[in-house]
Amino acid sequence: MLGKLALAGIKNRRRDYLVLLAGLTMSAAIFYMFANLATNQAFIKANAAIRSANVIFGFGAVLLIIITVVYLMYANSFLLSMRQHDYGLFMMLGATRKRVGQLVFLETLILGTVATAIGIGLGLLMSKFLVGFLLNLLGLHLVHLTSFYVPAILATAVLYVGLFILASVFNLFRLTRTTVLKLLHSDSEANQPQVKPGRQFIQAILGILSLAVGYWALANIKVLMMSAIPLALVTITIGTYLLFKATILMVIRQLRRTAWSKKHLNGFLLGQLNFRVYNYTRMLTIVSLLFAMALGAITVGSGYHRQLPRVVDHFSGYSVALHNVSGKEEKLIDQLHIAHQATYTQKRQGKVVAYNAAEFERQPFEQQRFSKNGQKLIGYDTQSLKTFKKSGIKEMDFMALALNGAGPYAPQILSASQFKQQKGTKMTVTVIRVTNFTRDMAVLKKLNKIETSRFVQPAYMTVGSYQSFEMMTGFFGGFEFIGYFLGIAFLAMLASCLMFKILSGAPGDKQRYRMLFKIGVRQSKMRQGIAKEIGILFLIPGIMGVIDVLFGLQMFKPLMASPMSPYLGIGSTFLIFIGLYVIYYFITLALYWRIVLPQATND
Repeated sequence: MLGKLALAGIKNRRRDYLVLLAGLTMSAAIFYMFANLATNQAFIKANAAIRSANVIFGFGAVLLIIITVVYLMYANSFLLSMRQHDYGLFMMLGATRKRVGQLVFLETLILGTVATAIGIGLGLLMSKFLVGFLLNLLGLHLVHLTSFYVPAILATAVLYVGLFILASVFNLFRLTRTTVLKLLHSDSEANQPQVKPGRQFIQAILGILSLAVGYWALANIKVLMMSAIPLALVTITIGTYLLFKATILMVIRQLRRTAWSKKHLNGFLLGQLNFRVYNYTRMLTIVSLLFAMALGAITVGSGYHRQLPRVVDHFSGYSVALHNVSGKEEKLIDQLHIAHQATYTQKRQGKVVAYNAAEFERQPFEQQRFSKNGQKLIGYDTQSLKTFKKSGIKEMDFMALALNGAGPYAPQILSASQFKQQKGTKMTVTVIRVTNFTRDMAVLKKLNKIETSRFVQPAYMTVGSYQSFEMMTGFFGGFEFIGYFLGIAFLAMLASCLMFKILSGAPGDKQRYRMLFKIGVRQSKMRQGIAKEIGILFLIPGIMGVIDVLFGLQMFKPLMASPMSPYLGIGSTFLIFIGLYVIYYFITLALYWRIVLPQATND
């Protein structure tokens, strides 16, 4: 009987529960995707770049579990807020607290189990397509990566079903200790926070000081090492909370005294925020930190991805070196936009490779010229043959031309007559530098594939900036992938947490908007007022999150070789991320309108 009643209750409120189910499903899907990567030891051990980020995975897993718990708390609050009045009516009609409590337990558990099952299925699809899309975007190939992974499925099911059982018990306990009258009038309760200027001033000062310490720790990560991250996390969290608590209410109170508050529904908007924001302080703090983490992760990941092609010219004086160019390679070379090209003849015997000096007189070997601090590439120089014989042949950029699958050769530059008499295997090596690495990357990739296939052990080959680019992509690719993945996960979770926190107050606002409708306020005005109110609640953590990121990116400066910078290309990343954040705002706004306004227009 209880089962039928629980299903009937869910069916009658299916439109409201659909919102909850969609959010919970997405949460479970995101957690499964992360668990799939974090628990797959074969995947982590088989990929060097991912293996080096194992600590990040561990930290991220713990953080995601904490976020999930917070998220489910607000989702459960939304569920309970929609049904408290109905449960009070059941008790008035004679239902015992025990039976109503069992009904609540069953409804919560059914929703949680269904959401978990659908979420795991969605996570399987997202693991296959979204992860595959990210890998293709970054040009990575990671082995032992599978969308279906049983330990991840079990971890997700155990966590979510376990959390929903705890939520059911919490709901049962809460209802059995709440009076019928309080359940019936739960939407009418008001919370009038008090403003104490002296205390708020002290909180504001402490908050600013805490934030300053956190930002300083991130900027000095090279000195503080691993202690910088926990120190920054604690101080920035405390500082953000104190700053929000001290300033938001004060700003609202000051705005209520202005002429702006007397126009349209602005006074009502400020009143709503005055009652709502104080209880949102902790939530806004969490969301601002998650916003900063998500935006920071995506910014750093995309930064590495974008900047590698921009710094490849620092790796070598030529883009690619080709031995014994074939007809197929000549056709590919014709497609390149060449800045410099030269061909030299080699004779290899034993551990020695000989070059013809006459060829270097006609085509001097170009070397990179850097600024005094050695960080900025200024241009390319050539040396006299005499100087080049003494120092140039010892440069790694030139010595790399003598590498092959068997190992290194010692280079020698001989006169034309000596070179003619020199015995050994004869081959040519052509060095090419392109004008724009990014534009010619596809052709360079084909040329490099042909070149490395000539040797038995191409792993020894590190010739030209393209091969260095591939090596750097393999090393940083794992961090790029983690950055994108964590950013997407944190964004979805933080926006969902904020969405459900806002929606949990929607049932209580129905009566207020019904009263506004009765006194003649147009629905368009109410929509505008709600849009402003929810917009402010999204804007506050967004602004603080951006500030956190701008200071937090300082920690990546020591990890990036010049001229790479964590701030390069930050504008486009910010726009994409904020665009996704705005989409969540409009989803929340549409759901809030649907919950609050329709009943007001029926009177």
